[in-house]
Amino acid sequence: MRTTRFRFSRRGTLLLVLLVVTAALVTCWLWLGFGIFLVAGCVVLSVAGIWWAFWDGYRQTTLEKLSERGIYPTADRLPMYDPGLHRDWQPMVPLAVSTRVSGMRMSRTRIRRQKAPSAPRVRRQPAPPATPALPRAALPAATAKPAQNGSARRRTVVLQPDATVNIAAERRAAGVDDLFAALDSELVGLVPVKRKVAEIGSLLLVDRARQRFGLSASRPNLHMCFTGAPGTGKTTVGLMMADLLHRLGYLETANLVHAMRDDLVGEYIGHTAPKTKHVLDRAMGGVLFIDEAYNLFRSEDSRDYGQECVDILMQVMENERDRLVVILAGYKDRMEHFFESNPGMRSRIAHHLDFAAYEVDELLAIGGLMLDRSSYYLSAEAVAALRDNLALQMKHSRFANARSVRNALEGARLRH
Repeated sequence: MRTTRFRFSRRGTLLLVLLVVTAALVTCWLWLGFGIFLVAGCVVLSVAGIWWAFWDGYRQTTLEKLSERGIYPTADRLPMYDPGLHRDWQPMVPLAVSTRVSGMRMSRTRIRRQKAPSAPRVRRQPAPPATPALPRAALPAATAKPAQNGSARRRTVVLQPDATVNIAAERRAAGVDDLFAALDSELVGLVPVKRKVAEIGSLLLVDRARQRFGLSASRPNLHMCFTGAPGTGKTTVGLMMADLLHRLGYLETANLVHAMRDDLVGEYIGHTAPKTKHVLDRAMGGVLFIDEAYNLFRSEDSRDYGQECVDILMQVMENERDRLVVILAGYKDRMEHFFESNPGMRSRIAHHLDFAAYEVDELLAIGGLMLDRSSYYLSAEAVAALRDNLALQMKHSRFANARSVRNALEGARLRH
């Protein structure tokens, strides 16, 4: 009896499998519904993919394939991990690390057999002779020293115990002499105010000098409150203070933003915060001068939105005091009531300057300065008439000091 043996190649086997699968799919398409056919197709494809992955992994783990890659499982070497090899669960170790570890294992036995040579001893050299210290009198007044720690690195100059700081020299070096001269010449009277401004300037000048010797201190609180009647020079002093702080490096600019209640408080809910933040953004880096600040909060009005503005101001005055100086101005009695209603605001104000009302002679001196700027002068009869007129106006509650003097002089010019 004679038999015939069929031999299929890999391509033939794959073709036969494809024909069988195609016939099965066509049969399912004809006899089954679309949903069942779709599910069956997905299952068949998934099983085929899983079978192919396992078969390919098993094929790659044969001894011939491993030998072609340079891997010998029977050799006495550190096991390695290769993608597709799942015969043994072994850690993933790079080839460089495995080679280094195997080399270390082989060298350990050699190190144990050989005795490690002892390290050569180094003879300690004698220390060089110390340099004799100089006497204290031979040291200069200010010498540079190498930095050793954080504070020593900042301290570049040594300050002797008998060293002094000349405030006049510091004023000249900072270029604020003309500013203090203008404060004395342009403002009549106001001796307590000038003294307070000089004290603030001296404090900042001393801190400026200390910084050159590495003696840093916290930035002083520079928020102020100016109290007094209208026309007593509050705005003028505010402008000079902004210029002074800018020249000494405590403010980015000498800009002064003048604001009142209408610029900060809104008329309806949600309107106050944007207006206040807009004004604060304009004044950031300089001075915010709020005139008649007691009007920001009206306790007698239950529908007033000024409390929101005050809350924002107090937060900015505390968090941005390095970039902004706030000056509140107004009548003394009304500002006291304002601070009683807002205790947090009082604690944020460090300097309170009271601008006293002018006397008649001081008002005449102010009028003389105004006339000199306009190239005018008064006769003796005009001076007497102006004195009588000012004495009469000072009895009224609406008298505005320097502003009333200016209005009187402009009225005289109109009657030429």
